[in-house]
Amino acid sequence: MSRIPSIEEFAGHVIVKGVCGNISCDVDVTVVTACFNPFDAGRRELLRKNLDSVQAQEGVRLEHLIIDGASTDGTLEWLKGYNNARHDIRILSKPDSGIYEAMNRGIALARGKYIIYLNSDDYFHDARGMAVSVKRIGELQCNFSFAPVRFYPPKIRRHTQLAPQRRIHRFLISWSFSHQSMLTSRALLLKLDGFDTSYRSAADYDLLLRMIEAGAKGCFVPLSFSTFTLGGFSAENRELAYAECARSLYGFFKRFYHTEMKSREVEHIVRHRIYPSKYIDIYKQSQKLIRERFIGIPNGPVAKLSRWFNYIKYYLKCKRTNI
Repeated sequence: MSRIPSIEEFAGHVIVKGVCGNISCDVDVTVVTACFNPFDAGRRELLRKNLDSVQAQEGVRLEHLIIDGASTDGTLEWLKGYNNARHDIRILSKPDSGIYEAMNRGIALARGKYIIYLNSDDYFHDARGMAVSVKRIGELQCNFSFAPVRFYPPKIRRHTQLAPQRRIHRFLISWSFSHQSMLTSRALLLKLDGFDTSYRSAADYDLLLRMIEAGAKGCFVPLSFSTFTLGGFSAENRELAYAECARSLYGFFKRFYHTEMKSREVEHIVRHRIYPSKYIDIYKQSQKLIRERFIGIPNGPVAKLSRWFNYIKYYLKCKRTNI
């Protein structure tokens, strides 16, 4: 049974605000925002900032699809009264089992060629983000894009979520990207049947690994345009997140590299972001995969030197790790 519901399931339940409510409207990007009782969580102003930032996007045909889990705190009434729409806003309010079911509903209802997930407490801080990302995907012919994000509240460093010249070598075993900056082909999401709702915390990581298995190619967008609000379910349930990431990574290593690791070894990899020395060959293979699949990453002399320095330092650390 498909995890992505039939669009007919929501007939008559979608509220449309904007200039084009027709299902056949030509849209480049669908921004999907899942929410449930954000006002009760004290995030009314962040939700407004979310909507305003989407409506401010320039140079792209866009729709904002809000998937509400039947909030009871006045959110739906507030959304109906929102009056700053420059792009289409479509709202579905219906009970769901959690955020990943909501995100799958977004795939079903989206009209855009690409989908980006922007949580209700996150927002775009640069109005060029969608247009630059779409152009980049077209130029480099990739299936998804990724970019640096900012943290809210701000950390000591403002762009710490993705530093490609320093962290990309650990990509497969750590979450190097944020879906708040990723535009992904809707066709690819449909092909992979969306998010696996058996995960409560790590379905986005699992989906990304399955995208790699399917041969997807990602491209770096040299523009920070998304702000990610710290906290949330995964941060508050760290042990669950570790366990689910280990479960997904175990399956990936078995299918993609035909390697059956012990569960404690995979858990060690997830927790410490390091390959045990016995699996150094898999690390080497992962570097080849990264070079083939992730393109457009800055490669000037300084970036290249930094990347190689970190590769060597990491490689030596792996060689010393025995469990």
